[in-house]
Amino acid sequence: MSARMNSPLAGTRIIEVSMFAPNGCGMHLADLGAEVIKVEAPGIGDPARFLGKPIAGEAPATRRWNRGKESLALDLRKQEGAAVFRELVARADAVIEGMRPGSLERRGLGYEALLEINPRLVFISVSGWGEDGPYRDLGSHGLAFDAYAGLAPSRREVDRPTRPEGHVWQGLEAAPLYGALAVVSGILRARVSGEPSRIEVSQADAGAVWNGWRIAYEAARNESQESDHEGRLRQLERIEGHAASAEFEDGGAGDRQNSPMYDVRYQYYAASDGLILLMATETRFWENFCRALDRPDLFERWPGERHADHDYGNEELREELARLFATRTRADWIDFFIEYDVPGSPVYEAGETWRDPHFEARDLWTDASVHGMRIPGSPLRIDGVRAVAARGSPAHAADTDAVLRRVLDYDEERIATLRSKGVLEMNP
Repeated sequence: MSARMNSPLAGTRIIEVSMFAPNGCGMHLADLGAEVIKVEAPGIGDPARFLGKPIAGEAPATRRWNRGKESLALDLRKQEGAAVFRELVARADAVIEGMRPGSLERRGLGYEALLEINPRLVFISVSGWGEDGPYRDLGSHGLAFDAYAGLAPSRREVDRPTRPEGHVWQGLEAAPLYGALAVVSGILRARVSGEPSRIEVSQADAGAVWNGWRIAYEAARNESQESDHEGRLRQLERIEGHAASAEFEDGGAGDRQNSPMYDVRYQYYAASDGLILLMATETRFWENFCRALDRPDLFERWPGERHADHDYGNEELREELARLFATRTRADWIDFFIEYDVPGSPVYEAGETWRDPHFEARDLWTDASVHGMRIPGSPLRIDGVRAVAARGSPAHAADTDAVLRRVLDYDEERIATLRSKGVLEMNP
């Protein structure tokens, strides 16, 4: 592991009140060196602490989402607890509300109320569906946002609706990342101009943005029934042929042609020991591939268009490529792609990815001695060093007294008084 970087957010204080995946917003900021104080309810705290089979005594979800943070157990429903929260906010740069919209406002701790305490405050709400719209109060879990955004279609090889197997949640993970970027931007603005920021991001919106090209293509396809939109549709198809590979449901001949099932030069193939992805959709890459294999006849017969040519429906070529790919191992094909400048990738299950030499070389694992388990950490590097929190996830309420002493200068008597009133965890 690399030495700890000179953290770019050192000296920045974040107060977070989040549950489940919105915790990721604070996680990203902690990885970059921010002081993130996680305010949890006394008792069980954040339900993410019970999400998944425990590893070394703690749920994987909290080990990941809450790494690098401090935990302060505080009952915001009590007047004294809300008063402590206000004191913390007065000394903070940002507040993260990672619950249903309006959760803090219902306790008298919404943006406008907190702005009176800290006029430079950055306040962000990270929620499932956003602060307005018909689904505002709809309760949902991770897959819902991708299903909404068209990122998780039903499996088509079965005769009844079935959710996708092995699906990686995208909206759920993307929203906190967008949120962290927005928080940093808001803090920068506050330091330059003194202005506060009110930020909102939803997991449903993030999923839709992640799938923005597909959504835009479908909208243009629908609108192309009107003549003034036909040019736009053709432009979309030219710019990125991948967008035209949507799995349409209406069964028309053109739709079948554009389905990923019929891709040829942008397709999975079976090597001798696993799957490989060929992406030679540009002329020069396709020519590189054919000539390096001493098969110029393939290029001469099917040179294709210059850009984004998937050669849809060319079964003769697909069968020929299938025979070629079966002759070498997956690693051999990756070496070939690198040597001859052919776009491609290995195709893995998640259980295979960590064995890949590139994954190992990228040094993504967190330190198990610090974080309790190995887990891929931050994708960021700052000044050549991987950005990851220097401490693991805190035990529930572990830092309550320390935070109140350090940040608010409370003495033991005041802390004991709050604890006797049930404002703080009884046995931190």
